[in-house]
Amino acid sequence: MAITLMLAGVVLWLAIFWIGSIALEATGLERTKARFQVLSAITGTGFTTSESEAIVNHPRRRRIATWLIFIGNTGVIGCIIVLLVFLRVGIKAPSPVQVIVIVAVVLAIVLFITLGPMNKLTNTIIRLIRKGRAKSYLLAEEVLHRSGEYGVTRVAIGQKDLPSGLTAKDTGLGERGVVVLAIERGDTVLPFPMGEETLSAGDYLLCYGKISGMPGDTS
Repeated sequence: MAITLMLAGVVLWLAIFWIGSIALEATGLERTKARFQVLSAITGTGFTTSESEAIVNHPRRRRIATWLIFIGNTGVIGCIIVLLVFLRVGIKAPSPVQVIVIVAVVLAIVLFITLGPMNKLTNTIIRLIRKGRAKSYLLAEEVLHRSGEYGVTRVAIGQKDLPSGLTAKDTGLGERGVVVLAIERGDTVLPFPMGEETLSAGDYLLCYGKISGMPGDTS
């Protein structure tokens, strides 16, 4: 019974980790960063200042992180209560075989989440979440600075659904009152680009304007 509860708890924890990482990635955060931030929020460790700003300054990500922190703390309290109950009624230490089974199951689930099949499923879910959003190739990665309703946002140009020959003007950002301050392309920065500047997958746009007008649902 105890082993079953332990396995169920581990599976639930990994499911929360996976769902949380999908939620953050859907906001435009890179996958490895999303998973690290979820792990940090759930465990309450590893939250560096520069990394946490990408979460705290982004309203939608901040809401997701708040729920993850709440769930993580609630889980810790729940584990302590369960442990106290088992100690009260008496619990036997798991046998070596049971320990091996638990470790094997956990490793199998972790590999399933981080490798092949689950990554493909994750990609499918992300596409479904973003489907129907206007300019789905524009993803607000992080709010670098915010003052009231206005802010400076770093927008990623994704590879999915990227039209051929897309220019800065074609993004429609100007129509939303958003100004493109610069284009980051690898180690090159193009300041104050013209509207005819062609964009490529992997570019980053440094934008200024109303947060509500930024792509990627940052509000």
